[in-house]
Amino acid sequence: MTILKILNICYLLTNVMFQPIHIVRLDERSLNLFVLAGRDEEIEIEIQPDGRIEP
Repeated sequence: MTILKILNICYLLTNVMFQPIHIVRLDERSLNLFVLAGRDEEIEIEIQPDGRIEP
């Protein structure tokens, strides 16, 4: 997983879509990074260790 991919997603959420980010958490079992965002927490993104993104 690259730091640039994570930063790019956070940038798009906050500066392009103007959505707040509530939680960024690493799942220790799967090593997936979980991002919860949106005014009503309706955006959920999972980034897998190989860089694939699952909405």
